[in-house]
Amino acid sequence: MKATILVIFFLISLNSFSQQPTIGLRLSSGEASEGYTLFTPEKNNSVYLIDNCGEVVNTWEFTELPALTCYLLENGNLLRAGKDSLEIRDWDNQLIWSYSTTLNGFPQHHDIEPLPNGNILVLSKETFDATGLIAIGRDPNLGAITFVTDVIYELQPINSNEAQLVWQWKFSEHFVQEFDNTKSNYDVVADHPELLDINFNNAEVSDYTHANAIDYDPQLDQILITARHLSELLIIDHSTTLSEASGHTGGNSGMGGDFIYRWGNPQVYQGGSPSDQKLHLPHDGKWVNQGFPNAGKLTVFNNQGDGVSTNSSVHVIAPEIVANVYQMNSNKYLPEDYQWSWTGSVLGQTFSESKKCGMMELENGNHLVCTTSNGSIFEIDQNDQVIWVYRNPSGPNNTIYQQNEVVPNNTNTIFRGERYPTNFIGFVGKDLSPQGTIEDNNTETTNCANTADLENLNQLRVSFENPVSNQFIKFSNSLYCSEISLFNLSGQLVQTTTNFEGKSLKVNCEPGVYVLYINNGQEVFSTKVIVE
Repeated sequence: MKATILVIFFLISLNSFSQQPTIGLRLSSGEASEGYTLFTPEKNNSVYLIDNCGEVVNTWEFTELPALTCYLLENGNLLRAGKDSLEIRDWDNQLIWSYSTTLNGFPQHHDIEPLPNGNILVLSKETFDATGLIAIGRDPNLGAITFVTDVIYELQPINSNEAQLVWQWKFSEHFVQEFDNTKSNYDVVADHPELLDINFNNAEVSDYTHANAIDYDPQLDQILITARHLSELLIIDHSTTLSEASGHTGGNSGMGGDFIYRWGNPQVYQGGSPSDQKLHLPHDGKWVNQGFPNAGKLTVFNNQGDGVSTNSSVHVIAPEIVANVYQMNSNKYLPEDYQWSWTGSVLGQTFSESKKCGMMELENGNHLVCTTSNGSIFEIDQNDQVIWVYRNPSGPNNTIYQQNEVVPNNTNTIFRGERYPTNFIGFVGKDLSPQGTIEDNNTETTNCANTADLENLNQLRVSFENPVSNQFIKFSNSLYCSEISLFNLSGQLVQTTTNFEGKSLKVNCEPGVYVLYINNGQEVFSTKVIVE
């Protein structure tokens, strides 16, 4: 073990004297959350899945530029939103399903969300002309000639190139206003925080709501909307019928399609003053996944941070819920403030992004953040330290930027980065072998890979068929060890065998990703195992 430690120290020391990579893996402390990071460059048709050493493990090619997101599905397929269509491709890039959202009247923008039942939520828009604005009680003195708000469609994929609309929700069906008492939506705004004041003056005379993200919680059956131009996170009830979603009653909440929670800017519903505003032009609101440290709470990228400084910030927010009802205090939805916030610098650069970007919590409580303008993804640990940084090397028309080449901002942009844990069910049976970097070379990747090999010496001394099939790990040579143990990725012991001798080990576990530990009496070696 002393030799191993000395070699690792030598590699780290050598790297400290070498020039830091300008693209690809830029920082790797070795403490990043285990998993694989998915991103789609905005300027070309590719999608990449990389490991923590910055090596590609899979690539997909789509038929058009993104608009703007992609998601791995639990069967290992990839769903991606293009400029005019949705596509699903399998692990080997074969086209499974394609549907033209634009031609079929569902022009998609910014985000989509796959649902557990196979349906897809699509973020879209509707436009009002001057006549339509008068009909909904918009004050013409606010200056809008045309007016855009957002719509959510739920599409059910059919066959290889069809879809059916099964549910929808519109901002326009949940307006309230105090301007025109001849309209049916006329009422006191402060009495209706569940509705949107059509005349709130947010200085946006056309693109009023500008939703840029939707997320879904299957336990709650609720949808989270990030509305940039309202500076709010909004939650609606998805359990409603199509007709209930357009009204004010029905669903699990009993409130139809009205807002059951909103947070970030209580001025919009006359629940607070400018000093109460917490979000400023935010992006990418998400629920934290079940099983994670902050499960059920919300994360968000706050582009203008506190609204005063030039820095952006990222946050965890903890809504207060009693008997399935989101709580308020003094006419404002709780909590009063963020649970956690971070702002700072990344490799010496100020954390400041005027638009787009995203964040998510990881299974170990760290946070993954994407900064769009420079195409970067970085991880913050629970001590608020940046421990991993990657920069997209892929630009317009599949240009690949090389080390030390000048990469102008907004040429290698990515909307988001998503980290999938190693036990993600969609990885079962898939080849996750590293295939090298996208760029020409990367010393950080080389040192990361070498260190990983040294920390898992059994990969050098012991080889076996992986993935494991037919319930047997088959070693290339006989092993003699005091103990072999198998753990799941939550650290729970699945099985253990003492005084093992032989060339094969029977495994008794469900398909998935596990960690195999081998103790030979002097050292303990470990490696990941995929059981089919």
